[in-house]
Amino acid sequence: MEALEYYDIHHKEIVYAQAILETGWFKSKGCVVRNNLFGLRGKYYYQYTHWSESVKAYKEKIQSRYRPGEDYYKFLKRIHYAENPQYTNILKKIVNGKDRRARKPSKGDKQNIQNIQGI
Repeated sequence: MEALEYYDIHHKEIVYAQAILETGWFKSKGCVVRNNLFGLRGKYYYQYTHWSESVKAYKEKIQSRYRPGEDYYKFLKRIHYAENPQYTNILKKIVNGKDRRARKPSKGDKQNIQNIQGI
C-alpha cells in the first residue's frame, strides 16, 4: 500500500483489491511480464518497465476522472472500468474478506508480493 499512498491514490483498499483481482495475487502474465497491475489497456495491454509505473498510470488514466466524495464503486461503474457487470460486487467481497481472493496469501503468493514490494 506504500505505492498507493505515495501516488495519493484515493480509496486504497478498493484499488488494492483491484490489483489482487486483476492479477490473481500478482501472478498473471500481465503483472509478471508487463508490470501491469490493473489490466490497463488501449488497443493492447500497456507494458511498464516497473510495476510502480502502473500505479502512476492508474492515477493519471483512471483516478483523474474521479469526483471527490463520489462512491468509488459507482465511479468504477460510471467509467465502465470493467466488462464484468459483477466487478464491483467482487471487489466489495475482496475488500470485506468474503471472497476467496481475499484470503491470506499462500507461500507462492507471498513470493509474488515480495516481487511487487511497496504496493
